[in-house]
Parts: sequence; structure tokens; C-alpha cells
Amino acid sequence: MWSDNETDLDLLGFDFLVDELVVALTQPQLLPLTVGVLGGWGSGKSSLLKIVSAELGQMVGPESGRYVVVSFSPWQYEGYEDIKTALMESVLTRLGSLVEEETPEAEEVGRLHRMVDRLRRPARRLGQAALSAAPTGVAMAAALADPALGDMASAFTQQALAGVAPASSDGTDDTLPPQGEAEQLYVDVGTFRHRFSELLASLPQVSAVIVMIDDLDRCLPPTVVGTFEAIRLFLNVEKSAFVIAAHAEVVQAAIDMRYPGLGRPGTTGLGAEYLEKMLQVKVNIPALSAPEAETYMHLLLAQSHLDEASFTQVKDAVARRRRQSALAVALNAGLAAQTLGQQMPERLRSDMSWAAQTAPVLGSGLRGNPRQIKRFMNTLTLRLASAERRGTTLSPKVLAKLMVLEEQHLSDFQKLFDWQVQGPEAVNRLAAAERHVQPPSPAPVGDAGQPGTPQNTSGRRGSSQRRAGTAPSAPAPDSSGGELDEEVRAWADKPHIAAWLLLDPPLANVDLGPYFTFARARLTLAASTARLPAQVQELLGKLQSDVRGQRRAAVGSVTESVSEQDLPVLVEHLLQIVLRDPTGPATDGALELGQAVSSVVPALCEALRMIPLDTLRSKLTTIVRRLPANDPSVVALLDGWQNSPHPISRLVGELRQSGTGG
Repeated sequence: MWSDNETDLDLLGFDFLVDELVVALTQPQLLPLTVGVLGGWGSGKSSLLKIVSAELGQMVGPESGRYVVVSFSPWQYEGYEDIKTALMESVLTRLGSLVEEETPEAEEVGRLHRMVDRLRRPARRLGQAALSAAPTGVAMAAALADPALGDMASAFTQQALAGVAPASSDGTDDTLPPQGEAEQLYVDVGTFRHRFSELLASLPQVSAVIVMIDDLDRCLPPTVVGTFEAIRLFLNVEKSAFVIAAHAEVVQAAIDMRYPGLGRPGTTGLGAEYLEKMLQVKVNIPALSAPEAETYMHLLLAQSHLDEASFTQVKDAVARRRRQSALAVALNAGLAAQTLGQQMPERLRSDMSWAAQTAPVLGSGLRGNPRQIKRFMNTLTLRLASAERRGTTLSPKVLAKLMVLEEQHLSDFQKLFDWQVQGPEAVNRLAAAERHVQPPSPAPVGDAGQPGTPQNTSGRRGSSQRRAGTAPSAPAPDSSGGELDEEVRAWADKPHIAAWLLLDPPLANVDLGPYFTFARARLTLAASTARLPAQVQELLGKLQSDVRGQRRAAVGSVTESVSEQDLPVLVEHLLQIVLRDPTGPATDGALELGQAVSSVVPALCEALRMIPLDTLRSKLTTIVRRLPANDPSVVALLDGWQNSPHPISRLVGELRQSGTGG
């Protein structure tokens, strides 16, 4: 098992990113500097910051000074302190640890601490009211988006930071500090910046103060903006640099929420311009390529099986290979054996064997995300260990292939499980699906290139393999030699399912029951359907079909043959599936059933009310068209959506007005 925390051990081949950051941060002519380390969730931002911090801490600057690294997470202070003063205090505390007591520098650090205390008191008293004042927001946004407005906007912003907010309509505001105190605080903002700059200049032992800011994309909009304000207005002076690790889109969205309505015509908001203004250098973390993902998996396995000395030997060999070819596999069982020789543990060899076979699955299914790969391997390892404890033998290759479908396409995994529950005949659908996506076998060719002599066609993969997701040249037969079931065809023709079916190993002849046992937490609902009457269970499966004709036939069967006692149970199971996968075909089946059976509508509307509107956007037209417009439950549901502040409300109104409903 592997920890999910950040690490200063580079297993991802980030040395080129480390070099890029270290070079930028150690160029005196570039300071002051703000750098953005941008990447998605789990891409390795925190680990990159930790690796860079460790390297900078050991370096000496151009004039024999040290690089002082301050690590700061605004997320840890959120809700407890004003984020600007928390950041300032963190920097001053770190500087205070470098100067000797009872020196002029120590006294200056103490004075700056006291100034921060004075700035903190009005922030506590004003809370978000002053910081949310409209003129302040406009001013700060304008300063960052348009440098021409910088002087005027800066004055507004500094007043806000000092505790000055616009007065109420009658000219009074009891939340504001007295005018004299506000003026003094306004002076303190400029004074702090000036004296902080002088303090850094007076410390020859400090080449630069480098503040590593992490977890910003976890914070609420006021904290995000407050962090940038602290950098821009208080701390962005000579001999200072700031590295901000964040998901760019999340931060942009937070800024847009902080300053709503300030986007230019035709744009979504101010966030992108704000971030562009704040970051002078951007370091983007790329997703891992398939060879890089495979190398990362093998390094994780080596780390878990080897002692420190042997692992260091392997890691150094990987680093050399990466320098020779950055996008080639730098570690596998063969390369590890070359490095370790007789010291190669047999268990590591075995694990690397299945890892090599499952790497293509992970590379395609987990989109090259290191954290997802690590969590995937942790889950896989845990399930294998649990199975061993129970005396059950699982194939790591089969388990990995099934887990990718489970993690990435749960509704399709659910379909596979439903077939398993329905018995042997239904399980044969998987075999039919695998045959359906196979390329047509070439005609036998003799030695002279003429038909007649059979060739070896036993390989499951070959150069004639068609591109995953395209239709076969002819209908594939099912297990009994007939035409392929339409439900199987619709499932297998999905591009991601076709690609998944073509991955090794084939599963048609594998007993998947033990594997589903370890996914039961996510399949509790489907397992309970096995207790339904056989006829109702079959109808429930058809109501989730991707084939519209099968759903309609199932609706007709429900109205004709399902008893009053069984109908609520069927509807309950169907709606639970809708809640788990609102964009799947079960939603279409539920709407078609509600259109035909009026007693289903209230429960259906209640389920739809529990689903976020953003999730239902793709189904909205179908919902309004299918639901009976005059039903009180439907009217209440659509009125609620139409009157909500959500942007989708206007579309609901347009659909209803156009007569799409009913």
C-alpha cells in the first residue's frame, strides 16, 4: 500500500519541472516573482512543491545568501483568521527564526508583527461585509485586469484592506472603524510594505524569501482572492517570490464568484484575466503518458518490495533511462532484473508482470493521473489481499480490467453485473459482445497468396484489428449462432466499451462472481434486484436498455402484466438507479414509464428534485417533453426549477412556453 500524501521523492520524472522552477526562482533579476504551478486534482502539484523546497533549502544564492522557503496552506487557516494577516504572520515568523535576538533586525520583525496585529483587528470587526463591498471588488478586479486603472483601483483596494468600506445610504455605518483609525490603517498598509522591503534588503544572509502556497483550489472565493491581495499589496517586494499550486479552472471560478457580473461582454467572468495578471510564470503539469504511467506503477511496486539501498539503485537507473528517452518505459520486470541481478525478489517480478499487462488499462482509463493510479493500485492490492485471506484466488489482470470499468463507467459495470445475476444465458452476452468488437478474420491464404491454406489466426490482437468503437462489417452471431441481441450491440458499440472489451485478458470464459464480491459496496442496489420476481427483474433490466424499442416494449409489459403490489417495488429500484446515474438510459426508461403510468409520476418527480440541475441538463428537454404537464407533481417540479436562481431556469421556461411539455 502507498500513502496518498505529498512526497519529496520524485517517482514521476518531474526533474524537468523542478529545473524549470528552480531556475526561475533563483534569478535575482526576475524578483519579485509569482509563479503558478498548474495542474488537475492528483497531478502531483504538492509533491513538486515539496521537491523544489528541499532543493532550494540546500542551495546558496549568488551572494552566499540562503533561499528561505515558507510553506503556507490558506486552506488550514480558512474560517479561523483573516487570510492576509495569516500569510504575513507566517512569513515574518520564518524570518524571525533567522535573526539573532536583540538585534535591529529582530526588533524590526517585532514591529512588523505588531503592525499585522493592528491590521488584523479591523478585519475581524468588519468580517466579510467590508471586504465584499461593491466598489472594492470593482477596484481590485479592474486593477488586475487593466493596468491602466491600477493607481485608482489600488487606492480603493488598500482602503478596503485597511478596513474602509462604503458608508450606508444615510452616511453611517456602525461596523466601520472611526475615520481617524481608518486613515491610520491606510497608512499602515503602505508602511508595512515599505518596511518589509527594507527588512529583506538588510538581511545579506537571505538571497530570497520564497513562499510555497498550496491547497488554494480547496478554498472559498474570499480566501482565494484574499491570498492574492496579500501577495500583491503587502509582500510582493524585492527578494521575494511566490509559488502558487492550484487547479487553474477552480481558482478562476472562485474569482468569478467573488466578483460576479464583472466579466466583459461575451466572456464568462474575470477569473482568467485575474489569474493571467497575477502569474508572471506558469508551470503546467502534464498528464502521464502511457509509458510514464507504466514506469510509475513499477516504481511504486519496487518501493514496496525493496529495501532502501536496492530501491535507490533502481530509482537512479530509472533516472538515467528517463534522461535518455523521456517518453519510453524506464522500468519493468526485465529492466529491474538488469539493475538488481540476483537480488530481484520473485514477488516483485510477479507483481511487475501483471502491472505491465494492466498498464494500458490504467493509462487509458485513469487519464494519466498519478493520484488515481496510486489509489487504483491501493484498491487492487487491498482486494487481492482480502481474497487471499478468504482463500479465493483472483487474477490481478482480470481484477484490474474489471476495476477500470467500475471506476470509470459504473453504469456499464452495473450492466455487466446484472447479466451475471440473471444466469448463464445472460452471461453469454459478454462472450457475444467480445466477438462483436473483434475484427473479421482474414480469408485463409495459401503459400502463393491464394485462398486455400489456413493461416494462424489464434491471436486475439493483430494488425488487422479494427479501431475500437467502429461497427463490425457484418452482424455478429450470439452464443447460439443467431443474430446479436440489440441490447448487447448497443452496449458493445459504445466507443469506451469497445476499447475496454479489446483489452487483454478476454473475460468470456472467466467466472466473474468472486470479482463482483469485492465490488459489492457499489453494487448493493443491483444485488437486491436479484430478490425481485423473475419477470419484474427482467423488466427492470429492459427499462435501463440503451435500445429505445426495448424500453418501450418493457413499458408496455409493465402496464399489462405487473401487479399493483410489484409496481412500487419496480419503480423504487428503477429510481434508485436513476439517482446513481441520472444521465444514463434508466432515466429515459423512468420518464417513458411515467408517461404511460400516471401513478409513477409523483415518485419520479421527487427523485428528479434530488438531482443537481447541472447533471440533468442533457436530459432536460426529454424530461419536459415526457412528463404530463398538468400533473400537480410535475407543475411543482418545473415551477421550482423555473424560479430557481440557476442559469438553467430560463431554458425550463422556454421549453414550457414552447409547448414541449405534455
